[in-house]
Amino acid sequence: MSEATLIASTAKLTRPQLADVPTPLGTATHRPVPHAEIVEALVETLSFRHIGVVTEEYAVSKDGMKMFGVLDLDTGMPGCRFSIGVRTSHDRSMRLAAVVG
Repeated sequence: MSEATLIASTAKLTRPQLADVPTPLGTATHRPVPHAEIVEALVETLSFRHIGVVTEEYAVSKDGMKMFGVLDLDTGMPGCRFSIGVRTSHDRSMRLAAVVG
């Protein structure tokens, strides 16, 4: 069974390292959400449905404004595994988005 792999031009990060990426201050019209907080919410939501994370990889842009990640999931079905790709940005250059495959 193959696993998803994140292809990134910067170093890959673990979830604890992702928590160390600084979040810029918000404005009156924009409140950036820490990258790690988005991942934690996703993992928690998956756990409510008894879906666990087997492996995960994250990368951020050099300035820390954009985050990309891939999570391989254990669904409890033998021989079957899904992956979720997630992306977000602090600088409003792209929306929070996820894709499942």
